[in-house]
Amino acid sequence: MSVEQQQAQTPNAEADIKNRALALGAKAVGIASVEAINEYAPGGYRPDDLLRGARSVVVIGGGEPTAGAWRADSHRVLASVGYSRNAAASAARSLANYVEDRYRYYAMPIPTGNKVGHYPYISLKLCAEQAGLGTRSLAGGIVLHPEHGLLYYNGFVTTMPLTADGPLPEPVCPAPSCVAMWEELGTVPCLASCPDCLSGELSNGRIHALRYRQDRCYARAQTTSTDAFQKLLVEAVNEPDAERRKAILFGSHFSRTVRSMAYSSELSAQCFNCMLKCPFNLKRLKGMR
Repeated sequence: MSVEQQQAQTPNAEADIKNRALALGAKAVGIASVEAINEYAPGGYRPDDLLRGARSVVVIGGGEPTAGAWRADSHRVLASVGYSRNAAASAARSLANYVEDRYRYYAMPIPTGNKVGHYPYISLKLCAEQAGLGTRSLAGGIVLHPEHGLLYYNGFVTTMPLTADGPLPEPVCPAPSCVAMWEELGTVPCLASCPDCLSGELSNGRIHALRYRQDRCYARAQTTSTDAFQKLLVEAVNEPDAERRKAILFGSHFSRTVRSMAYSSELSAQCFNCMLKCPFNLKRLKGMR
């Protein structure tokens, strides 16, 4: 069956796929064209580098912190229970299987796993932008959704030619209150919360420049991860004093790291300071009791 014949039989394929994604628990879903993504992505990090003949990328957003999680007493609690990086990935895998079974096109979930946020196969941020799910923010370039604020993204690449949603016509960040704060104080909530990791500026109510120092954020926030375990283990092995070696291995930091690895093999610590005062997340708290 030709592509044209198949499309004639499934005129509402885009709506069907999106509704299926929402039924699987996604908060937001959009479609990006591989051609549009390739205008920005370098070779080796493009959707058709993963799947030959890819035409579309379906992007799913979800797993965001609940309103209650944003009010957690500690960053560790927020990082442990507030969000799920696996929610969108699970929905994306189920949806990819659905597209192959229902529409008979190849579909490949975007690979995820340990450290994928730091060493991605393709940029999920770029895919989310091109799918109309948000725009970059001053908070480390996080893609903010206009309704849900911070979301975690995943998706799948497919050879199915789908109508792309395209980027949003207007940027989500900065919020009007942030523009007013910048004009008065020369900063915004996210930048003020973590000047060591974040910097940037606004001009005429738009982001003019932003910089995210991942090397600093990673070292400060990701303190109970696989990397931390390896560093502490080397430190303990190389420690000649038996009592000091015992103190390292039974200390609170190493114990938290081991518990973190038992909970998940992925990075599980995160400070969230830049997002705690973001207007797009604060609005979720309104009306709560």
